[in-house]
Amino acid sequence: MLSFLQMPRVSFDVKFPPLWHGAMFWVFASLVVHVCQRLVEHTAASVDRSSRKISASQAALSIGCMVWALDVAGFFMYEGLPRQELELVPALAALITMAFASRLTIPTLSTSTRKHRIILAGCWLAGGMIAAHAMLAARYVADFSRVNWVAALLAATLAACIACYTAIRHRAAKMHGLATPNSSQNWTDWVYCGGAILVLHWLLINAFPLRGPLSANTAPEPDGMVLLGMVLVFAVAVAVEQLFNVRFDRGRQHLFRQGLTMLRASNTSLTPAKDAQLALIADHLDELLRPGLLALHFQPIANLRTRTLHLEGLLRLSHARLGHINPELFFLVCELQGRTAEVDRMILCNALDHAQQWHMQGQPSAISVNVAPGTLLAGDFAAWLSAELARRGLPEHALRLEMTEHAIIASGPGMSHAMGHLDSAGIHVVMDDFGAGYSSLGVLADLPISGIKCDRLFLRRVPQDLRRQALLRHVAAMSRELGLHVIVEGVETAEELRIVVQSGIDSIQGYLFARPIPACDIPHWLNHVAPGRLEAMTQLLHPKPSLGQPPEEPLMPPSLSIGSGAWAG
Repeated sequence: MLSFLQMPRVSFDVKFPPLWHGAMFWVFASLVVHVCQRLVEHTAASVDRSSRKISASQAALSIGCMVWALDVAGFFMYEGLPRQELELVPALAALITMAFASRLTIPTLSTSTRKHRIILAGCWLAGGMIAAHAMLAARYVADFSRVNWVAALLAATLAACIACYTAIRHRAAKMHGLATPNSSQNWTDWVYCGGAILVLHWLLINAFPLRGPLSANTAPEPDGMVLLGMVLVFAVAVAVEQLFNVRFDRGRQHLFRQGLTMLRASNTSLTPAKDAQLALIADHLDELLRPGLLALHFQPIANLRTRTLHLEGLLRLSHARLGHINPELFFLVCELQGRTAEVDRMILCNALDHAQQWHMQGQPSAISVNVAPGTLLAGDFAAWLSAELARRGLPEHALRLEMTEHAIIASGPGMSHAMGHLDSAGIHVVMDDFGAGYSSLGVLADLPISGIKCDRLFLRRVPQDLRRQALLRHVAAMSRELGLHVIVEGVETAEELRIVVQSGIDSIQGYLFARPIPACDIPHWLNHVAPGRLEAMTQLLHPKPSLGQPPEEPLMPPSLSIGSGAWAG
């Protein structure tokens, strides 16, 4: 009566492999895990979409081939199983199934930021592994309808755990910013996973009853050993080829990013650690592209002769998991992902919203925003920007666009045409980081720009360097002749301030005058702090005379204006 409650007898027809055979398979499995991790890490380290797709495709095909070869080699470690040649159709079907399962899951396992998606992908990969094994084992199975559910369920659970564990461990290492997550710090993962794969293979081979009695004295057939050798050579060849490809492709991608960084005149040098940060930013890019996260701080720019101010918008990024993000790395990722124009327009709208609020509060501050060449070269950009200004009730001179010297020169003749459209609409463009590159000064006469911002490079050791002082004087004289306004950025000391003003340049930006200020604090700063900062600059340029000396003529009148007059002089 209670017989239906009794569990069926669990039968493991195939004994656990002998020590030597099991140890060799364990080593082979650990090496396969190591190579697979390297391939997944390379896919995860890719930033641009094309590299990610190519890396994922190559990694999936290679992982599928190596796991297939590992599964085939596993049949040779059991005593009593006949070592016959594999049938072509089941073997190819298993290989295709394994490669297909890898191709569907590797992109998610390598780049997803969500654990539930990683777990689902890991379960799918485990299902593909089990299906491929069933195809390979078909010639050994006597009856597929008689399932050893204990072995089958344990095998399915173990396979899913291996796939999910390695993916989550890789993800955790990447989130901690390790430049080489595959380093010796987690070599134990390969060993543990290799041992788990050994147990997994034994469970799978016992999931169904096998044909005929198994003999422990079966001698290895020569053809079977040849097949084993061919499978191992195939796996090693795939692994070595892909590891070399990973090394070369990593260098290619690094050089490509380095070149793009130079084109953007970035001050951030790329290192392996920075490359890992780029990949993390790329993984979270959709989360970062929200107006609430694209916060702006504004750094004032002061004209010390006319006492006028305007504000440059600077991006500040922070993420719950990534922490504070370097804006230059963020923009580089956007460039590699082809989303720079989208981001620039979001930042422009954000900056214009702030300008509108200040305008409504009676503080019509002019703002400057740096844009990429691709954004400005879009055919509808000038019309779009004019419409955004009009929608907020802002005049055209309330916004000025900045673009680096590198970007302007590298964009070719189309840039001059695009700048002309903006100039016709009343929107001025300024050449940023002037002097950071090696372009010809002749382009200044050809481009419809309204001003230049001299790079901090001009102030490097300027108190002791007479040549740099002369260079500043000549830049000021040349700009006056061309009708261009000049700003020197990076002014940090009183001595640098005096040299800049003595050179004939009135507009400065730098920590000496003001650091970047959160947008919400700008109204208070303009009303209560800015007059004092301007007065402090006056005192630095014209210190109070000692007793008995006549006072010097003040450089600046005691007044303050904000906005459109900032470009006068």
